[in-house]
Amino acid sequence: MPAAARLTDPIGHSPTMSWLLKGLLIGAAIAVTGVLIAGTGGLAAVAIVGGAAAMGAGLGEAMSTMSFAPKEVSGAISLIGSTDVFINGLAAARAHVDMVLCSKHPGPPIPIATGSGQVYINGQPAARVDDKTGCGGDITKGSGNVYIGGGTQQTDTINPENLVPEWVHVSLLAVGVGSAVVLAGPVIAIGGLVGAFAGGYGGSWLGGKVFGEGSDGQKWSAIAGSFLGGFLGAKAAPAAWRFAQRVQVKVEPGTLGMNGGNVRISLRPVPPPTPTPPVGAGAVGDFTEVRFGPNGEVYAKLPAPSNPGVMRWQRMNGDGMSNRDMYMGSTPSKDSSIGLQVQNRMRREGALTGSGDQRMVLGEDGQWYPIQETDMGHVQAAVDYWNAEGRYYGPRSPEVRQFMNDPDNYWLEPSSINRSKGALMRRTYETPATEAEVNGFFGIDDLD
Repeated sequence: MPAAARLTDPIGHSPTMSWLLKGLLIGAAIAVTGVLIAGTGGLAAVAIVGGAAAMGAGLGEAMSTMSFAPKEVSGAISLIGSTDVFINGLAAARAHVDMVLCSKHPGPPIPIATGSGQVYINGQPAARVDDKTGCGGDITKGSGNVYIGGGTQQTDTINPENLVPEWVHVSLLAVGVGSAVVLAGPVIAIGGLVGAFAGGYGGSWLGGKVFGEGSDGQKWSAIAGSFLGGFLGAKAAPAAWRFAQRVQVKVEPGTLGMNGGNVRISLRPVPPPTPTPPVGAGAVGDFTEVRFGPNGEVYAKLPAPSNPGVMRWQRMNGDGMSNRDMYMGSTPSKDSSIGLQVQNRMRREGALTGSGDQRMVLGEDGQWYPIQETDMGHVQAAVDYWNAEGRYYGPRSPEVRQFMNDPDNYWLEPSSINRSKGALMRRTYETPATEAEVNGFFGIDDLD
């Protein structure tokens, strides 16, 4: 049963600002420790610290409003009090008619907004410890030997505490979103933000129904919903973005469409990307001269096995070099300049997250894979390009090498998927085009 409140008894507010700052510092300290241990540097390190600090600040602010958080004294019951009812020699406090002065909300006196539902003093609900003030504060101390029960009734509007300036919230949000963009890309950052807001509202609504409005259970539910919603939103964002990019809206010409009947919404067909077959064992680097026999056999000028200082023509077969390497040249590695361009593009598309050894790649199966378990895969298969066009330019020609060095023609995909697809392709490289085939392909008349 709560203690009776009297004139001059203190009121208090949640320690929101102090707990926000503590959460910010704790989050930043934990992140700095992790960055130092992992050896992360550059912009990624700044983003990790900034994101952790913003998250810690938000968590500290939310927890400061819970029942276990001690109130910070911010004023007292200062005006009127009963003129004929005294408790321990002090005028008894009543809801609605008695007022408080609050240092966190300067201005006109603020009424006590709740009181006993059954005990009245001078016709008004008796005020007690933990009853609310109109500014969202609580009466924090009362009589040591007089207690008043009877439930609680509200007599006046209870406004939010609003103890943190709006610019602080905006700044923390900007830091958090900016950090997420740096670490995971804009698509995942926006998806996580939307999911966090939706999950927080949903958790608060559910918690209010289950635990009661304003209860600690409701606040914990909002926090849990925010984390869960952010995780699910970030995970679903890349697929949602790819789907949105496929949506096309067309208006049929020559038709009236006041009701939208002339608008057609459909999905653009997107052929599945075909990965490059794996490089065969024993592949070697670039060489300068290639010749072809009458039956399509391939010869290359390479260091002689018995005397590496002497260059000799050698016939290439499955034991020496794959036709793909012979005709097309090598595929750039994922850590080459071309591979880094591919990674940057995938990060913008939301298909790559993290930094350093913690980078993760989104596979077409919807699962995330460590970058160490991925290969460079072609959007258009190298064998298809060679057979359709490259063989007419010749092995390792500038046009062929331009195809092999085009970052827009690559993506990173799991090695297991890359190799299994390569095995299923079962397509072979055709021999380089003859002179007659080249003339026909380019529309050159045979002058002979």
